[in-house]
Amino acid sequence: MSFGEKLFQLRTERGIYQKAVAEYLEVSVGTISNYENGVHCPDLPTLCKLAGYFHVTTDYLLELTECASSMEKLNVQMADGYTIGKALNTMQDMSQPARRQAIKYLDMVKAYEEMPGKDRSISRQRQQIESQGQIIIQQAEEIKHLKELLEEQLEKQIERL
Repeated sequence: MSFGEKLFQLRTERGIYQKAVAEYLEVSVGTISNYENGVHCPDLPTLCKLAGYFHVTTDYLLELTECASSMEKLNVQMADGYTIGKALNTMQDMSQPARRQAIKYLDMVKAYEEMPGKDRSISRQRQQIESQGQIIIQQAEEIKHLKELLEEQLEKQIERL
């Protein structure tokens, strides 16, 4: 997709008229039309203004990346000192198999987040775990009791010999 096509797509997806973009950039509507039709390309300051206007990076506008996120979004704190940008950099540093596993994991987490009734499911699982924990404790007590009985029987048989 060319710069002009990308500009057209960004503008139309947001329901913005060429006139609004032209006013923001302080240029004519014809200039915006020329950008979109590939007749002209904006200079660097104008490119930067366009990126800010549409909240994307200049790299995205110039087709150097598919990531349309603005620097503001990339700097959003996710957790424990990780920004979205840092997470992306970490992913880039991973091996291809590790990336595939990470994507599978993210897809699984997303699917779980979208799952209806997930809170009830978690509650049921917790109840099952607690119930199994109680059963394990009871069985451990029974094993301890059986062990004591076996030890007593063993002592009695040793005394008979």
